Amino acid sequence: MRIRHLKLTALFAGLLTAALAPATSRATLIFDLVTDNNNGNYTVLPNGTATVQVFLRETLSGTSTSLVLAEDGLFSAEALLTRTTSPSAPFSITAASRNATNFDAINDSSVVAGGAQANVGGARSLGSTHGTAVITDSATVRRVSIGSFTIQGGLIPLQTTTFTLSDRPATNDTLTWTNGTVLDPQILSRTFTATILPEPTTLGVLGLGMLSLLARRRRTASRQTN
Repeated sequence: MRIRHLKLTALFAGLLTAALAPATSRATLIFDLVTDNNNGNYTVLPNGTATVQVFLRETLSGTSTSLVLAEDGLFSAEALLTRTTSPSAPFSITAASRNATNFDAINDSSVVAGGAQANVGGARSLGSTHGTAVITDSATVRRVSIGSFTIQGGLIPLQTTTFTLSDRPATNDTLTWTNGTVLDPQILSRTFTATILPEPTTLGVLGLGMLSLLARRRRTASRQTN
């Protein structure tokens, strides 16, 4: 009876130690979608355009090793871009273009009418010797280029539109090259923003107005002093 009690105590202690172990010691892989400016803010003049490069990113932690390197890149990939906030003059998605070097066999890219949503991606030829190229940013971060979106700003300065990058729902279309491992359920969504800047002439007029107001205040203050 005492031996059984000791075994149960040891088992409980082991489970408790594992539960309290630092998260950094556990091997984890994080997949998400990232833009060329690390999901930051894009700026354009009214009616101007910006090209948004999109990548699948793999981040390692703990004792994990790279899956995209081990499986020689990707066979296929897909990213969905959705406009998630709409000011009075929002940005629109006007084009979607896959990385044709990485995904040379199938092009699965399209823009929904109205420019509020688009998808980009494709598949690689089965006759290829290797999967897609893998970009190594650091010992723990790697990326694979999927393609790009073109977004166009509205006409009202200083308005900001938010976009969400995500995996296309209800599909298994992001696969590794060697074993065809499905990555879709693991891909985290990310957001980025785009802002319309004032025209340079507008900034010049505002600057002159501020200078004029400042000069007027100085003259008034000088008269009051005298």
